[in-house]
Amino acid sequence: MQVVLESESGLFFINSEGALEHFEPSSNNLFVDEVTEIRRNYTFTTYKSIRTLIVPKGVKEFQSDFMSGVKVIERFELPEGLVSIGNNGNSCGKSSTCVFSNCILPEVVVPQSVQEIGDFAFGHSYINVLQLPVTLRSKYGRQFKDSYIKTVKLPNEWKDFVVLRENKTIMFHADNHDYESYGYLNWCTTEVENLEFY
Repeated sequence: MQVVLESESGLFFINSEGALEHFEPSSNNLFVDEVTEIRRNYTFTTYKSIRTLIVPKGVKEFQSDFMSGVKVIERFELPEGLVSIGNNGNSCGKSSTCVFSNCILPEVVVPQSVQEIGDFAFGHSYINVLQLPVTLRSKYGRQFKDSYIKTVKLPNEWKDFVVLRENKTIMFHADNHDYESYGYLNWCTTEVENLEFY
């Protein structure tokens, strides 16, 4: 049975488990076919844009490739209560990964309720600001593979364990911490311009 949720961005169709299957934008928030290209360490290219993507409360996870290849111009918001942004499968396609891959996003604040970000969920994306919660744990490090992130905001609890290296990559380092739990903070192919703590 499908349930329809609404935000100012449009209608969101979820299944009985709370997985977002389909999105219909509102009349003042329609997709526009346009190519946007940003050159950095990789060339980031999207083929359509939308003004906002405000996901309503009640969405717990996403289908694969839910919103791939899109530029969100003004606001990108994920709801508290969201549990997973993709799961950790091995590649795009069979598992729910690549949810927001190949996107250009203004700001991504991952809610405290999120327990997992899947492989390549934000892969090859250009993100202006990314804020991660202290609750997130994952042994994988491919969630933001080949992406550019202008500013990463991490919890103060991680200030002594995470560094921004000279080559503009983030590395988790600590002798007494579980690398498997924090593996996703070792982003050797993700360019990060600034690292901040909150």
